[in-house]
Amino acid sequence: MTECIKTGSEEIRARPLLLDTAIFLVFIDNNAVMVDKTSLIRDLFNSPTRTFFLSRPRRFGKTLLIDTIKNIAEGHKTLFRDMDIGKEGSGYAWDPYPVIRFSFSSFPRDPEMFKRRFLITLDNIAELHGLSIRPAQDISDIQDIIKQISKQHPVGQSANRQPSMNTYPLNTVLLIDEYDFPLLGNIGNPDKIFKIREMLQEFYSTIKECENMLRLTFITGISKFSKLSIFSGMNNIVDISFDPHYSSICGFTEKEIEKNFHDNIISILPGMEKEGYFEPNPTKKTFMEKLKFWYDGYSWDGTNKVFNPFSVVNCLYHKEFNHYWYDSGTSLASYRYSLLPETFINLFAHNLKTADFKPVSDINALNNESFLFQTGYATIDQIIKQGTTKYYVLKCPNNEISFALSQTFVHIDSPFPGLHGSIIDNFSHFVDLFDMSDDDQCANIFSSLLEFSIPSLHYPDEYTLQSLLFILLNMTDFRARREPYSGDGRPDIVYDSPSGFSTVVEIKYHKPRHPEKV
Repeated sequence: MTECIKTGSEEIRARPLLLDTAIFLVFIDNNAVMVDKTSLIRDLFNSPTRTFFLSRPRRFGKTLLIDTIKNIAEGHKTLFRDMDIGKEGSGYAWDPYPVIRFSFSSFPRDPEMFKRRFLITLDNIAELHGLSIRPAQDISDIQDIIKQISKQHPVGQSANRQPSMNTYPLNTVLLIDEYDFPLLGNIGNPDKIFKIREMLQEFYSTIKECENMLRLTFITGISKFSKLSIFSGMNNIVDISFDPHYSSICGFTEKEIEKNFHDNIISILPGMEKEGYFEPNPTKKTFMEKLKFWYDGYSWDGTNKVFNPFSVVNCLYHKEFNHYWYDSGTSLASYRYSLLPETFINLFAHNLKTADFKPVSDINALNNESFLFQTGYATIDQIIKQGTTKYYVLKCPNNEISFALSQTFVHIDSPFPGLHGSIIDNFSHFVDLFDMSDDDQCANIFSSLLEFSIPSLHYPDEYTLQSLLFILLNMTDFRARREPYSGDGRPDIVYDSPSGFSTVVEIKYHKPRHPEKV
């Protein structure tokens, strides 16, 4: 329902926000807010490249992107009359193409059930396109389905070629969403990964044989494992995950939020002011500064940044800042917190650097940096070139992810030498003492944590101490903020007590002359 509110003499009618769907038509039918990514989709179709791969973390809009591509490929121009690709002179031809779509996020993780679902999916695709063929017996039957669909829909022949007995028109669009979901769901079970990998290898090898019929192939996932033999033979696939041109194809830029959600922002400001989120008379600029602190900062090229779309829409809908992405499901990072504490703390301290973002051969062999990056817990801050080597400097993208990392870290079995049990079991009373302003006791507890942690962290600095204190203060609830935006600068930590007062923390560290003796 459209939300209507009067602000002074102005009446704001905010368009609906949808939280529970990634179906393009539902957005259109409800006149809901939808950020226009169609100019980038047009570039995919107009590119001489025909096979693309895109990696993004979960809940970043990959499925909605796939569904939007589907509707464009099928030629539903009237649905896009208000978007870039539907305008006159957009440069898109609007030839309709038949679409074959797979979504592996709904496939079972058990290999036998996986294959059964795969064959059922092939039968459903054949039925959808009106094909009279026998029920699928093997994964490679996808080739017969593509051949028949291609022959039945001779679109775009003038731009490609006329079909004959041995050739087919280049006219079918293949969309594959979350290709790696069954693999990632079996982390720690190499036998199941091996069996599913073999089936996916057969599938993609068959797809390669069909490239003379595929107008566009678009594959999404969280990670790219090139040496798993999954993509063997698909030497024509182009990974656009790090391409600056497509950096905003998933996620929202600051300009996109200001343009598309202007009325939604203005309409919720009075209520959020009453709830204490802002000082009196907040402005759109004030809101955007706080939104940026919470949900912005994701980058795949070190320059262009986007907001987490899931968290932004939830924030506008619920009218409060909260850790929506973290609460939306179990993260894969929970499988990986055998991480060295140094990796974790360095990420907090904006000092995590890696030279290796190349696809790996084994899911279980992902290095810590790549895993945190691919799952959305780290992002590229900058790219440094030294000779022929690229170094990626990683950081925590925003406030929401800082909290997510700290919550995960304090609940796991401690990786610090000599500290048994989780951090929260050992230091949970620290927050109570901090609330009571018991400086001496807080100092003693913090020092005890340093005794356990510093042997694992080489040489500490102010960022390290800030990160450890931030973790302690957020053990039981989200009360501490790192370097929050302020007109007077950015303090190291601001802690909001449940009793209503705030404590500003500034950390200073004196580096010893002989750090090897620390």
